[in-house]
Amino acid sequence: MLVTLTSIASTPLGEQARRRSAVARRSSKTEPERKADDAYHHGHLRTALLQAALETIAARGVDAVKMNDLARRTGVSVAAPFRHFPNRQALLVALAEDAAQRLQARMEAAARSHEDPTEAHRARGVAYVRFAVEEPAYFAVLSRADVIAASPPLQRMSAMNIEAMDLILGKRRGGEATPSLVRRTAGVLAAQALTFGLARMIVEGLLGDITAEQAERLAYEVTGVLGEGL
Repeated sequence: MLVTLTSIASTPLGEQARRRSAVARRSSKTEPERKADDAYHHGHLRTALLQAALETIAARGVDAVKMNDLARRTGVSVAAPFRHFPNRQALLVALAEDAAQRLQARMEAAARSHEDPTEAHRARGVAYVRFAVEEPAYFAVLSRADVIAASPPLQRMSAMNIEAMDLILGKRRGGEATPSLVRRTAGVLAAQALTFGLARMIVEGLLGDITAEQAERLAYEVTGVLGEGL
C-alpha cells in the first residue's frame, strides 16, 4: 500500500485524472464491448470485420456492407475499422482476394485427379459451381467488376486462369469477335459463361432448391455438353 500511495503522490494531478477517466470508461462498458476491445488490441479486429462483412453479404447482399455497421457489429468505435481498411472498397477487395484463394485451391484440388487436360478443366468448372453454391457470399463479392478492377492480384489470377483455359479451349473455337471485344477466345468465354451462369441461376434460386451435391451433378452434366459442342 505504501508503494501505491507513494506512486500516486508523485504522479501529476492531470495524469491521475486521465487514469481515473480511463478506468471509468473501461468499467462502464458491457462485457461484450470489453471482449471486443481486447480482441482489437490483440490484432483480431481485421478478421472480425471480414467475417461480419461476409455475414452481411450472405443476409443482405454486397451493397449492404457499411463500415459504421461493421464497427457496431464488432463492438468497436466507428474509427477503429479504418486502421485496417482505408475505405469500404479496400475491405471488399480483401474479402474477394480471400475468396479467390479459397476458390483457386478447390479448383486445383479437383483438377489434380485428372490427367486429361480437358477433363481437368471440366473438374475446375464443376468445383467453381459447387463453391458458389456452398459459399454464396464469397461468390457475390467475386462477381463484382468494381472489386476485381481494384485488385491487381485478382486481375493476375484471372489472367492466369484464362491463359490456362485458352491452351485447351481456345484451340477448338477461337472466334472473330470475342478476341477483340473481351480479350479471350470464344471457347474460353463459352466455358466461363456456362459455369458462371449456372452458378448464378442456382444461387439465386432460379432452378429451385438445389443442394451442393445436386449442383455438382448438374455442373458435371452441363460442362460435358459444352465439351462436345466445342
